[in-house]
Amino acid sequence: MADLDRRRFLQLTGGAAAFTLLSESIARAAAIPAQGATGTLQDVEHIVVLMQENRSFDHYFGSLKGVRGFGDPRPVTLPSGKSVWNQSDGSKVTLPFRPESARLGMEFLQGLNHDWAGGQKAFAQGRYDQWIPAKTKATMAYLTREDIPFHYALADAFTICDAYHCSVIGSTDPNRYYLWSGHTGNDGTGGGPVLNNAEAGYGWKTYPERLEAAGVSWRIYQDVGDGLDAAGHWGWINDAYRGNYGDNSLLYFNSYRNAQPGNPLYDKARTGTNAKNGEGLFDRLRADVQGGRLPKVSWIAAPEAFSEHSNWPANYGAWYIAQVLDALTSNPDVWARTALFITYDENDGFFDHV
Repeated sequence: MADLDRRRFLQLTGGAAAFTLLSESIARAAAIPAQGATGTLQDVEHIVVLMQENRSFDHYFGSLKGVRGFGDPRPVTLPSGKSVWNQSDGSKVTLPFRPESARLGMEFLQGLNHDWAGGQKAFAQGRYDQWIPAKTKATMAYLTREDIPFHYALADAFTICDAYHCSVIGSTDPNRYYLWSGHTGNDGTGGGPVLNNAEAGYGWKTYPERLEAAGVSWRIYQDVGDGLDAAGHWGWINDAYRGNYGDNSLLYFNSYRNAQPGNPLYDKARTGTNAKNGEGLFDRLRADVQGGRLPKVSWIAAPEAFSEHSNWPANYGAWYIAQVLDALTSNPDVWARTALFITYDENDGFFDHV
């Protein structure tokens, strides 16, 4: 992101008119009628997946009306006999709470434990009653519509799935391996199973490879940072407004690491915008949409600042999502045949009653 654009972004997200400006993206997307020639999934010609970072369903949408959040009529009962929301540190119960902040959606929150061991401790062999000992009382914090109005408006306008949960009770990479391959090397081949962020280089087959073999078009939209190679740390750099935060986990598979220019695995997974040289983060996505070149299947990896990782403001992510919507709706005919999925790789250490 160029310096001028970065300053403008901070002005927009910090101003009183921010939500009005961002909500226009939702209104524009909702106003374009979906193509319904057959009334079936055959009408969907493009699938776009934006996987963000480290938020649980209850943490964001527990207070949303109409979903199985805090109003769930059938919550799990803990061994104590109380509902699942009554998490205890052994002496005191803490219920879900909204932290005291006038601008919670713009706060840089502290990340909590979310590794494999911490997740298993909270899970407690299915008792599900050790969240506070494993994660601290901050695990019970949540946001409301007033804090993240864009996210709630998006849920109001489109479809929200309230059975969201991560694939692995653990960190980012194993969950993103599920996104791109359906497992994390569970059968022990190709370097798996992977339960951490070691990024050692893996060898099982990924979905993009299967799409390529089937002749189905695909692409990863991302910023290259300082280079999508080992020297450039695969896109994870010190400048949080550029790169891909290391969230293109395909780059931790040897087939992609060893691919050279001209190989589809390189050309479609190891290229992207170059914000360092003044290119906009969404220039290539927008150009492909407007030019009728949007692949059948696309994935988007955001820079760190916009990833919604808990140590970055949720509403920075709102801005990013709005830009994705603007790019996709810049060609109404393409948007009418596109399904956009927005999800989160894992819950950080934030509680969810599942």
